[in-house]
Amino acid sequence: MIRLENIRKIYKMGDNEVRALDGVSLHIKPHEFVSVIGPSGSGKSTLMNIIGCLDVATSGKYFIDGVDASEMTDNQLADLRNQKIGFIFQQYNLLAKLSSLENVELPLIYRGIPAGKRQEMAMSALEKVGLADKAMHKPTELSGGQQQRVSVARALSANPSLILADEPTGALDSKSGAEIMQMIHKLHEEGNTIVIITHDLNIAKQAERIITIRDGKITSDVDNRGDIEGGGGV
Repeated sequence: MIRLENIRKIYKMGDNEVRALDGVSLHIKPHEFVSVIGPSGSGKSTLMNIIGCLDVATSGKYFIDGVDASEMTDNQLADLRNQKIGFIFQQYNLLAKLSSLENVELPLIYRGIPAGKRQEMAMSALEKVGLADKAMHKPTELSGGQQQRVSVARALSANPSLILADEPTGALDSKSGAEIMQMIHKLHEEGNTIVIITHDLNIAKQAERIITIRDGKITSDVDNRGDIEGGGGV
């Protein structure tokens, strides 16, 4: 599903070099549920951007579903994102002037799906997250938890092979956060590959596998399935 080979991302700041990622190699199999955890400045957001085809590495190779994304143009990366990746963001990233249904339709518009079909697909995604009755509501008419559920529906609408969640509960209260995590677990049970980027160990521990990143390097990669099954943690 995902393979990174010796990925480096270097930023020039005057005469200084900042190595946001410093030789990261990583393999994530189809249908895995993985969390990437690290403190602020660890490189996890840079890693998310590369996995999500939002940025490109300075050096190294990145493959998604066997496709080499390393040398792609911006337009090719945009097409790859739209075809294969669903995003769930901390701040929802919903367009305020659009209804829930219209927000969920956006990835389908970019894929060129006809209006009738994309409305059907978007409504189906809203039904999955329990918001069919809020289809015509705008983001300002929804709670934070409901807005994040719209974001989940948008991620699902185009049936991506990878769902990438960036701090998906970070802006929510504990009850709404728990509901979103239940949805993410259900998506995994349905066969989706899930990668969560987080700084919260309690969220990270809900994944089958926990990857820790610090100073641009992977410092641990732990199989957490035994702890999940036994109800414990890492």
